[in-house]
Amino acid sequence: MDVKQEIERLRAEITRHDYLYYVLARPEISDQEYDRLLKKLQELEQQHPELIVPDSPTQRIGDARAEGFAAVRHPFPLISLDNSYDEEDLRAFHQRVVDGLEGRQPEYVCELKFDGVALLLKYENGRFSQGATRGDGTQGDDITANLRTIRSLPLRVIPQRRGTEVNPLFYVRGEAYMNKADFLAFNREREAAGEKPFANPRNSTAGSLKLLDPKMVAARPLLAVCYGYDSPGKTQVATQADALKRLEDLGFPASPRWQMARSLDDVVNYWRDWQEKRDQLPFEIDGVVVKVNRFDDQRRLGLTARAPRWAMAFKFSARQATTKLNRILLQLGRTGTVTPVADLEPVSLGGVTIRRATLHNFDEIERLDLREGDTVVLERGGDVIPKIVAVQTAHRRPGAKKYVVPRKCPSCGTPLEREEGEVAYRCPSPGDPEVVKRQIEHFASRGGMDIEGLGSETVELLVDQGLVRDPGDLFSLKLEQLAGLERFAEKSAANLLAGLEQAKTRPLDRLIFALGIRFVGEGTARTLAVRMGSLERLAAAGESELREIPEVGPRVALAIVDYFASPQAKTLLKKLKAAGVRMEADASTQRSEKLAGKTFVITGSLTSMSRDQAEALIVAHGGRATASVSRKTDFVVVGENPGSKYDQARELGIKILPEQDFLKIVGNP
Repeated sequence: MDVKQEIERLRAEITRHDYLYYVLARPEISDQEYDRLLKKLQELEQQHPELIVPDSPTQRIGDARAEGFAAVRHPFPLISLDNSYDEEDLRAFHQRVVDGLEGRQPEYVCELKFDGVALLLKYENGRFSQGATRGDGTQGDDITANLRTIRSLPLRVIPQRRGTEVNPLFYVRGEAYMNKADFLAFNREREAAGEKPFANPRNSTAGSLKLLDPKMVAARPLLAVCYGYDSPGKTQVATQADALKRLEDLGFPASPRWQMARSLDDVVNYWRDWQEKRDQLPFEIDGVVVKVNRFDDQRRLGLTARAPRWAMAFKFSARQATTKLNRILLQLGRTGTVTPVADLEPVSLGGVTIRRATLHNFDEIERLDLREGDTVVLERGGDVIPKIVAVQTAHRRPGAKKYVVPRKCPSCGTPLEREEGEVAYRCPSPGDPEVVKRQIEHFASRGGMDIEGLGSETVELLVDQGLVRDPGDLFSLKLEQLAGLERFAEKSAANLLAGLEQAKTRPLDRLIFALGIRFVGEGTARTLAVRMGSLERLAAAGESELREIPEVGPRVALAIVDYFASPQAKTLLKKLKAAGVRMEADASTQRSEKLAGKTFVITGSLTSMSRDQAEALIVAHGGRATASVSRKTDFVVVGENPGSKYDQARELGIKILPEQDFLKIVGNP
């Protein structure tokens, strides 16, 4: 066998094993054996680069880097479906179909509605040639290089059933998604690396497909499901059921668990069945899709301007559960804000046991007319935190008393204050032990001083034992003090002291944020660090000087001045200085006004620096770094995993800067 034949044999064998593993979940060989085959193919292709083709399994690793996505005009409109949560709407849809077919009862195909990202795939001569997002339905983004990395999608079609013809040109509609278990594991990896986790599998999938580096996409646990087949000029499939079977025959991951429905009752039963069983699936679905089966019937029914008349998405209602509100608890934040929290009888909702839910503020309790002992309705949809949406007053016990907003702090008894124009009540006492605990937790948080070994339980212990009264006291702790505490081993004590020592070297912007000044977030803290240069100068600044800094308005300026004027802040700064905590900005950072008047937004993760460092560079050169895209934005810097800001920038015609171009502008090539 010559080299070319051996390469072809290996490609066919690896493609077959990809299909068995990623589509059928029936692997025949071990991971080690699979890796051996792939390595052998890579070696042969390296020795004979002239034989490398785009559909080789080795090309899934994504070596080619994209500098943005070209627009792709779709060969036919990819219009969205009408959807409903109401059974009556489905019955009305069915009646419109029957009327459109002049009284004839249709057959339907019912499919699961994956909660993913819609795709259109193009195959020419049996090879994957292009893949695009749905976009606006007329055109989408060309993400071919990224889709090549999804192993469940065939790069070259190898029919799984003898006699299956492969048309010279055909299109496949489908969806990219992540399994729930893969998503959770991926989020754990991000958190371990200090990155923000994604809210849900769909967001993670969408973000992954927008990466400009396909090699990064290859590392993501993306899957695909296919549910549409179209071959111009060919009539081999006459029904949606035929299309799904043909996709299977061609080796595609066809939509699973679909079902024929010969009556409307069959459709409703399918919907009810999967609404109950959706949590048993390894992936997220948010409803079912109902399609008229015969394609000639579909053509007869036609389209509206927005959606086909022959299909509808029958969506699931948000997950709800009924339980009892035992008590309304009060929770203190680091600025003294008192937040009401619902203590609930434990209830399962969407596979998660819910015991508590935030009530946001006391106005929300009034709006719901919520009383302790009430039977309440909880709702949790998608990535939404569980919340109380209704009270079943019919089940309210006689004599249940209307909730009275507390007038005193639940921790120290100090009268609560409510500033004009605000909904929140605050405890003004700076020495309240619960407020101090929240302040120290914030000080030690990842966005602040990132103190290893200082979790909530340790903070509780240190404050309750009187060893710490403010964050400055942390740096005076001794090994013998910590080792003597209950449940605190000597090794834990040594780790905490090491974490405190390391925290002394954090950048100035992290320290400013860690202080917990009202209205000063991470972005404003970076701006203050660059513009002021030291904590001492910031503490001495007046309102007028502060208001000259971008992102610092009257409210923020007043909050900063009030904070540093307090005796507690003066004491804290003395302790931090005595402990050797870094209180000045990096003197090596070059400063200029070359970005003066320019506004930047960063989306995605940068490889050469953190987002904090990039925003600090922008500010150091006179620019402004903001969190949201608007018509006033001059540049959007795009890193890995860009989000919706990237799409907004393209829609508004804002200049997009890949990371390398940004580095050239700021002088850090």
